[in-house]
Amino acid sequence: MKRQRVELACEKCRLLKAKCDGQQPVCGRCSGYGFTCRWSDRKRTAAKDTRRDAQGSDLSHSESAILDDRASPTTQSHVAAYRQAIKNYEVLIQSMRPKLDGALRAALDMTLANIHRHIPEEVVFGDAIQSPDTQGTSIKKEVESPSYVGRASDIHFFNTVRDCMREHEAATAGEERDSQSYEQVDMSDDSTAFGRPLQLPSKEEAARYIEIYFSTIHVAYPFLYKAVVLRQCRRLWNGELDGKRDRSWLALINFIFAIGSYYTSFPRQETRDLQLHFQYFDQGTYFSNQFGAMCSLTNVWALLVQCFFLLAVSQTDRCWNILGFAIRMGQGIGLHVESSPTLRQSRFPPSVERELRRRAWYSMYVLDRLLALQLGRPMAIHESDFHVMLPSRSETLAFEADEEKSLSGDTSDTLKSSMMDYFLQVIRFSHIVGLVIRELYQPSQIDPSPDHMLLSASALDTSITEWKSNLPRHLRFDLGHTFEKSTTLKRQRNMLAVKFHHLRALIHRTFLCLPLLQRNNKPLMDLLQQDSARIKRAEKICISEAQQTARLLHNVSDERSLVHDFPWWQMIPCLICASSILFVAESFSENDGAGYDDTHGTLREDAETCLTVFEALSSNSDAAKKAMKMLQGLTRLRSLLGNIPNTELRLLAPEDVQQPVTFCSTSLIDDIPLIPGDNMPATSSSWQWPSEISNTMEWSAQFFDPAAYGLAQFDGGEFQVQHDTTLADSAHANQSE
Repeated sequence: MKRQRVELACEKCRLLKAKCDGQQPVCGRCSGYGFTCRWSDRKRTAAKDTRRDAQGSDLSHSESAILDDRASPTTQSHVAAYRQAIKNYEVLIQSMRPKLDGALRAALDMTLANIHRHIPEEVVFGDAIQSPDTQGTSIKKEVESPSYVGRASDIHFFNTVRDCMREHEAATAGEERDSQSYEQVDMSDDSTAFGRPLQLPSKEEAARYIEIYFSTIHVAYPFLYKAVVLRQCRRLWNGELDGKRDRSWLALINFIFAIGSYYTSFPRQETRDLQLHFQYFDQGTYFSNQFGAMCSLTNVWALLVQCFFLLAVSQTDRCWNILGFAIRMGQGIGLHVESSPTLRQSRFPPSVERELRRRAWYSMYVLDRLLALQLGRPMAIHESDFHVMLPSRSETLAFEADEEKSLSGDTSDTLKSSMMDYFLQVIRFSHIVGLVIRELYQPSQIDPSPDHMLLSASALDTSITEWKSNLPRHLRFDLGHTFEKSTTLKRQRNMLAVKFHHLRALIHRTFLCLPLLQRNNKPLMDLLQQDSARIKRAEKICISEAQQTARLLHNVSDERSLVHDFPWWQMIPCLICASSILFVAESFSENDGAGYDDTHGTLREDAETCLTVFEALSSNSDAAKKAMKMLQGLTRLRSLLGNIPNTELRLLAPEDVQQPVTFCSTSLIDDIPLIPGDNMPATSSSWQWPSEISNTMEWSAQFFDPAAYGLAQFDGGEFQVQHDTTLADSAHANQSE
């Protein structure tokens, strides 16, 4: 009997030019072969409309059809086989991609994107339902989301300088008027959304990535238990990690791979897949998106590592949000207090668990202040809201690869130097950062009086210079360290140096070039008339500290040294801040050469050092490329305007700049909960940078005297640690003295 032609055939039968029986929702041919049966709305019949009306709605009808389709064992098996084939092809293509040149890669990516758009969703995603977060990362943003940055932010200051220069209308014709930033809002497409299997580096590459993380970020934020992380990595290679039960470790390890892969991408290599780090990050995000209300110390670790990748790629706003999630999760498991019921649920010995919790909490505390300063936003953690003992100086948990040895006691608490000393001192430095934000850059409807700001700046300057003077000898970045072989200590000193110069410049930046940057602020202009000498000294210190920040990079040999030997997660904002200050100083100030040493370079040379760094990194960093264009635009404005000698600034000699400003009352210093050290001088009059610092100087973090904070005291030339000391306790104890 001849088969009659149906009114409407499914799309699969039409594509294959096969006869369709017209049965909906799944025709007989698709049901038999396990195909996905789809129907077009091009042709509608009265019978079909009647059937749809009887069922209520076309949407509910199609949904029930899909559920019926998925419920069929035969269909499920065919779809699973189809999905596995796609995964296998994806792995094959991704393994070949790094071997192609740029043009072929672009063509391959475009072809893959087109193929992905035509793959049925139920085949790609299976029964999994994407979360809103996962869906959002798979679509690049066309428009930047609104982002607030406060007065402490380097971006805010940069745009203030640019707007001030643009007020000279004749010089700004054709210049863009929108606010500028190096913030990255576009991320790579979420590769996990395509059902791609977990992509892992080779064991050799994985070992390299892990080593990079533990030798760069970990030496500054030692919150991970190194031996346990390495054990979980071995479990991953042995196929022992479960995608549901061990999602915390899968997220954390993939974030470490992402950081290591990104660091190894400098300098840029044509044969290297420049998006590989985003693949690892996407995989980590896939697992971390499932954390939800599951609070654990491992989850906090994973979120912190995620934050550092986001900082490295200048996803600062996203990092801000993730850190807030981590802080809330940490408070949810009681990291902000010493005694918590969650301690009894730990698989580690109680003493080990307490130490790990302290290090995780103070890592969030330090990072919270770093981001608050960088973005000019309020801090999330306040000293009055937590009571946690300071971490110990023991190195084993953070730096020992053998788990058995890490659990056995060590003697590092009695060593003259410990790699943990850096972290302890950064905690003190972060306390000063919080005071700088509250005293000088706190957002409010009414600005603090200029007199109060001037006195606060003086007190903070005294505190920060005393902090530097009281650093342990092995962390003194302004002293020589001949024959020392420790790369870790050298990098830690470099980190402290950049942090010191950056924060000291911020303390005095409020008073920079007031006649031009604050000419509409009558209280500040009145203060300039009353205390001209003090204002001049403050702005000279600001300019000198910006110069020192730039000069730390004079002898950096290549991009790799810059990324590995400096805290890359903080590099761009510090350099933007320094270069903006230097551009202001050169454009709006008259330099008569007083106290000026030509061997140290000019203001322009120091500013162009920052520009040169951004140019070198721009080939592999979109944020550096944006920062470069920002500085180039400022340079063009400066060349059009020329020097405008509205105010006279004379550079101070290095030995003069290093002395703290002394024009404040002692009562104000007593009011600020800072802990000054002994009365040793800030620096000698013959101060100069040692050659080691010139070659490898990095980020600077400031600290107070360990003895003054109750952290440690000298006994026979060795440190004796007091473990029962909190940040608040040490501050109150010293205030009462």
